[in-house]
Amino acid sequence: MTARAQILIRAVDETRAAFGSIQRNLGGLLDAARRVNGVLAGLGVALSAAGLAAMVRSALESADALNKLSQRVGITVEALSTLVPAAELSGVSAQTFETGLKKLATTMFEAATGSEESARRLKALGVEFKNQDGTLRATDAVLLDLADRFHAMPDGAQKSALAVQLFGKSGAELIPFLNQGREGIAALTGEMEALGVQIGGDTAAQAEVFNDSLAKLRLAATSLANRVIEAFLPAL
Repeated sequence: MTARAQILIRAVDETRAAFGSIQRNLGGLLDAARRVNGVLAGLGVALSAAGLAAMVRSALESADALNKLSQRVGITVEALSTLVPAAELSGVSAQTFETGLKKLATTMFEAATGSEESARRLKALGVEFKNQDGTLRATDAVLLDLADRFHAMPDGAQKSALAVQLFGKSGAELIPFLNQGREGIAALTGEMEALGVQIGGDTAAQAEVFNDSLAKLRLAATSLANRVIEAFLPAL
């Protein structure tokens, strides 16, 4: 057997497992997607194959992103999956909302670990950032407390400055969302739940695993291409 043939056989063997795993996962996903499309067809809203694939891909990416955001800001996937669209309905982009949540989580951590300035800002608003046992409260619980405070404050430069201090340089953009207060936000997230937008942590985690598998598949394909080049380029 020639050296080139050996290189190709080895490359195929190395990638076969990755391709097989993805094929099994993709098959299950496509079966589920077809069932969904069957339901939509019954409602007169059937999608083309390309449209169905795009819908599934978008849902996977959104769930994957929520799973990663949950780990960054200390809010459950279930809560984030309704809070993010609720913020968007208030005119706040998902990226701006994510940035604000990360800044709030940082502010809470700083307040809990000795930053007098961060602690003073929260305490001045009457917002607790620690549980009775000394652990940090959930970020979304603090967010809702702050929303009540912003709801009660008049709009103006002072409110905008406070939003920037708590939520970062784009904090003022969160004011339309915060101005709704706890009850208004609860109404919006309730609507999201009723629409079926909410997803569970397990689903989001599985989406992350699936997307990671797709990334590995692309790497495996690149590896195979590299081996082909390695085998035949000298002859060219």
